[in-house]
Amino acid sequence: MVARACLVSLLFICCAATSSIAIAEPVIMRLGTGGSGGTYFPIGSIIAKAISGPAGIHKNESFYESELIAIAQRGTGSARNVLDVSQGLLEAGLAQADIVHWAFNGTGPFENDPARDNLRGLATLYIESVHLIVHPDAQIKTIKDLKNKRVSLDEEGSGTILDMLPILGAYGLTTESFKAVYLKPADAIDRLRRNDLDAFFIIAGYPVTAVSNLVDNGQATVVPITGDQIDSLIKEYPFFSKNDIPENTYKNTGNIETIGVPAQLIINSSTDEKLAYNITSMLWSDATKKLLSDGHPKGEDVRLESALAGMNIPLHPGAKRFYTEQGMLDE
Repeated sequence: MVARACLVSLLFICCAATSSIAIAEPVIMRLGTGGSGGTYFPIGSIIAKAISGPAGIHKNESFYESELIAIAQRGTGSARNVLDVSQGLLEAGLAQADIVHWAFNGTGPFENDPARDNLRGLATLYIESVHLIVHPDAQIKTIKDLKNKRVSLDEEGSGTILDMLPILGAYGLTTESFKAVYLKPADAIDRLRRNDLDAFFIIAGYPVTAVSNLVDNGQATVVPITGDQIDSLIKEYPFFSKNDIPENTYKNTGNIETIGVPAQLIINSSTDEKLAYNITSMLWSDATKKLLSDGHPKGEDVRLESALAGMNIPLHPGAKRFYTEQGMLDE
């Protein structure tokens, strides 16, 4: 009887002690990416894994966020991501530098919208390449050959559409110059295979797996985007740059000249400074670098030395503190 009383007392004490321990609430970070056919989703998924506490990749580091759960969400890409991060529908997102700049300032394609000046930068990750993918029988050798062809400019809400308007304009083309359709990359690929589409654009880090599959099977070619028009384009839109897709990135292809634009990781200005600092620290750790290098060919291009390239919006104070400590910014 005494033993039973002691046991009951012990259980009561244990339960009381347990109830007094504060259980930390998880910190959810929804990371907006893009469609499954591009580069944002695989790169975003690797980053989400790297910074998530349950993965334990940084558990022995001072910047470890044990309660952080990051989730890579598929989406339509840059244009949607900047709006959703600004509105708090996403905590972070991947987006093209030009789209970020226009949205932040309420200019360009966003001139009729309020300025999204609560966007903050964490890092520039890599350069995205403009891919012009054409059917082998379409007789398209240059971008000017798109006249009167069936061309997809990606789906509504994508950064590709917003970028293609000035690019096409540099070559004297508009969406009226050809039969424009607006398809997500997976649908454009299906139509191209069936010869129901002559060409489509996708802006992504090379190699794009879906494009590789098309080229490998002789169902598509990648057409260079060249000419003096690029110099005029860059002068007007300094986010763009000349960019080469290296030889044999896609089967039996030489070096492909095209246009590039930085891909950036952005968050909302309301994000806690310590959290932003820790995320930036985890992003540039050796452990994350290995995950990126092993997980995707474009992961090799995610380098600390180019983290501030093309950053035309304010850094989050947490990220700014990290880069200052690295000697990349003045005090």
